[in-house]
Amino acid sequence: MEQIDNIDVVALGREIRFHQIFAPAGTNANFVYRSKPNEIVVRTYERGVEDETLACGTGAIASAIISACQFEMTSPIDVKTRGGEFLTIHFSKTAGHHDNIHMEGDARIIYTGLLQPDAWK
Repeated sequence: MEQIDNIDVVALGREIRFHQIFAPAGTNANFVYRSKPNEIVVRTYERGVEDETLACGTGAIASAIISACQFEMTSPIDVKTRGGEFLTIHFSKTAGHHDNIHMEGDARIIYTGLLQPDAWK
């Protein structure tokens, strides 16, 4: 576990994000550690944010499916995010590929506000 805690996600993530192979749009970078038979820990450098984020649903799903392939993990896979929350990734495997993928996790209202009509212009 300390290996993933010691990764400089911002420096390494930025290097991957801007690598020429991903030009011009760039890519997110996920760093994954298998912590239990059906649990992984994921840290994500997210393009656009240009920093490590506390969670990334797309990254959690991609990391879970790659982990299923690499480590022969089965559904569901629990993904611990940097924010400390768990996302559970469910999937089926048929004919050598993964499908019926869905994510389960906590949903909360974190902000309410009023959008003014001139914001649509």
